Amino acid sequence: MEKQLLQVRQLTPEDLPALERMKTGIKDDYVIHIFDRLMESPTQKLFGLFKQKQLISIAGYSLFGQCQFAMIGRLRSDLRYRAQGYATELLAHVTDHIKKLNTVKWMGANTHVHNLSARRLLEKAGLDPWKVTHYLTLINQQALTQHTPGSLWEEVTDTQKKREILSNLNNNELGLFPYECYYPFPYDEAFFTNQYLADAHLYMNSSHSRVVLIKNDQKKHDYSHVKYFWNDHYEQPGFFETVLQHWHQNPQNTGCWIDFSDQGFRNIPDLTPYDVQKPWMLYGSWT
Repeated sequence: MEKQLLQVRQLTPEDLPALERMKTGIKDDYVIHIFDRLMESPTQKLFGLFKQKQLISIAGYSLFGQCQFAMIGRLRSDLRYRAQGYATELLAHVTDHIKKLNTVKWMGANTHVHNLSARRLLEKAGLDPWKVTHYLTLINQQALTQHTPGSLWEEVTDTQKKREILSNLNNNELGLFPYECYYPFPYDEAFFTNQYLADAHLYMNSSHSRVVLIKNDQKKHDYSHVKYFWNDHYEQPGFFETVLQHWHQNPQNTGCWIDFSDQGFRNIPDLTPYDVQKPWMLYGSWT
């Protein structure tokens, strides 16, 4: 690799034309659409690797959980320069940058299980495989016929009570905290800010043995994002009635996005009600 011709630096608003000239094979790339917002955000950074003046690879990170958790993403490379080690060099720069941030205690990335090239890239960057998660969106409630029916769960509205309940679930069967759609993290109280808990709805079953946290989220479409930390979705009376009630109260949502663990996914008796994505693998390491 001709090191003298390469430059890695944080992107600026003036780099948008260079990004638009990249041939990534991604149709209608959302990064181009939100580029201005990324440049203005204090918690999101985007870096590029240039060969002379040509942008050939980008990668960035976003900070969550009171800036204690960094999620790496937006990895793209020009198709004409792939398999030459450029993305590896850029990602090494990004991870080194994150390690120098005093607030960050964990960094990670999320990719499809079948995306072996991305997984090799993340492992070269020193990130370890953590959890496999299955993202399903419940879109056809009429087809949901094999669950255990029951009464609606009681809503907990007090913010401090929500925090106390969630703080006791760190050793959960899901194995992580699905902060947003596509953004799972290690389970940590840093995510339970007053604003986050105020915006989320927490429901508890009659025996106080199970809770579900539901929060509206937008990833191109609007969703009722369901955060449930066990694998017994279909066995708990009233679980799906409670989830569907939230959707009915938020009719702008496309459906109910639910994060399932490997075991939870295997427990689903019928996938007909869902829009099913290919499974994702969370990588990460403590800094």
